[in-house]
Amino acid sequence: MSGKAQLGIGKNVPAANAEPADKMEQIRELMFGGTVRDFERRMKELGDRLEAEAARIAGDYEARIAALESRLAPQIEKLVQQLRQESAARKSALDDVDTRFGQALRSQRDEINAVLQQHEDHAEAAAARAREALAQSEQKLQAALQQVREALASARDELGGEKLAREDLADLMAEVSLRLRGAQDVVTAGGKGGGKRR
Repeated sequence: MSGKAQLGIGKNVPAANAEPADKMEQIRELMFGGTVRDFERRMKELGDRLEAEAARIAGDYEARIAALESRLAPQIEKLVQQLRQESAARKSALDDVDTRFGQALRSQRDEINAVLQQHEDHAEAAAARAREALAQSEQKLQAALQQVREALASARDELGGEKLAREDLADLMAEVSLRLRGAQDVVTAGGKGGGKRR
């Protein structure tokens, strides 16, 4: 019997060990169970409140951003419109300045060309007048020289035909001198006249 009793005692050892553990769990449940459950409940409530507050803050933030955008949008659009108008005005002013500068440049170039053309026309007219006066002077000179040649030829013929008195020879030479002087005066007058025309 003692052997069986020993075997029975050996079988009851785990049950004996489990019973104190259950008792300890029961003791802990009795002592801290309510506190742990209350702590878990409070933690859950705190998490829920944090989530709700975070959602409220996010919604409020989005609402404020939307309100700010709605207030700033007209001002931004107004500024953009002003910038576009100023840019267009500056471009128009630059185009106007460019147009005026081009017109002034063309007008000044036309005036300079007109003055140059006028001077060129005057120079050509003066040169034509000078050539005409020179041609007339040359014609008068040729005519005077022809008269002198004719007078000399006549004098030579007279000298060849008969002897002339000293007085007649002096008169003849005086006439030739006068004709030569007249030819010189014609050339001088022609030169002066050409100069006056210029």
